[in-house]
Amino acid sequence: MKKIAYMIAALPLALFAKSASADISVSGSGSVAYTDAGGNTSTTMGGGVSFAMSTTTDGGVTISASSSTSNDDDSAGSSSAVTGVTNLSFGFANGSISVGQDIGVADGVGKVGELAHYNDNQTGITNSTGLGDDEGDGISASTSIGDMTLGVAYVYDGAGLGNVDGATTTSQSVSLSMPVGTGSLTVASASDDVAGVNMNEVGVAYTMAAAGGTLSLGFTGTDGDTAAKEGESMSAAFSTTLGGASVGIGYTGHDVNSTTAQQTDITISSSLGGGASIFAEYSNVSGTVAAETSALSNNTLAVGTSVSF
Repeated sequence: MKKIAYMIAALPLALFAKSASADISVSGSGSVAYTDAGGNTSTTMGGGVSFAMSTTTDGGVTISASSSTSNDDDSAGSSSAVTGVTNLSFGFANGSISVGQDIGVADGVGKVGELAHYNDNQTGITNSTGLGDDEGDGISASTSIGDMTLGVAYVYDGAGLGNVDGATTTSQSVSLSMPVGTGSLTVASASDDVAGVNMNEVGVAYTMAAAGGTLSLGFTGTDGDTAAKEGESMSAAFSTTLGGASVGIGYTGHDVNSTTAQQTDITISSSLGGGASIFAEYSNVSGTVAAETSALSNNTLAVGTSVSF
């Protein structure tokens, strides 16, 4: 503990011994969309301003952080937020280390076909693969090994309270990405512990050029203490350009807890120049899904425009 105290006491000297200089950039985005879920129509609007900051120490370590103001862009509630610096990243010659309050583990890698963004009013699939919790206060690191990239993450407090050694929600993951053939392969393993309830996930994704576009194939397998999440998911996506528009088609099939369900997404976007674009998306779920209501539908449609500044 004395060594830690000495290190903390020395930080001001190390940080302010001489005048500091840093690179600061500002960017922004905004969007508006009209959504229809079985006749329940609404508008959603969102966006924000982001500040990215970085500096380099005398030893060549690049330290970066970001902060933002935002408005949730994918639900009618559109919750606003102001985020201070919640993550510090330290970049080295062959990798980086991040410490923060928003560290996420590498789950969901295999669900490449989930493309829809504006489908909050969709009924939803009853049983699907996944973890119970996947982000919070923690640490992550990545490094290059030849032509491979290795990533590890550990969330020591999923509740975001900064409890290093006594939190009841933790999660961890390891992932490896590498070129295989004409494409890229990513394999990830993640697990969590939510108050003694444990889940494990293995995800695989392969992306390659095909038929004038990009084809992605994915697999997700989970097992553990939550029956509604135990099973397998197969996923695929294809994206291409047609007449200047970007078109994406995605499919994910779930075989979980002795039930099956499917999600199909279609997305279209076209650039207007100047960072602006128009978009449309359609999403459908079928199989074992939640019941439709006056507010929720198996089918959702959205059209809108977005801009980046």
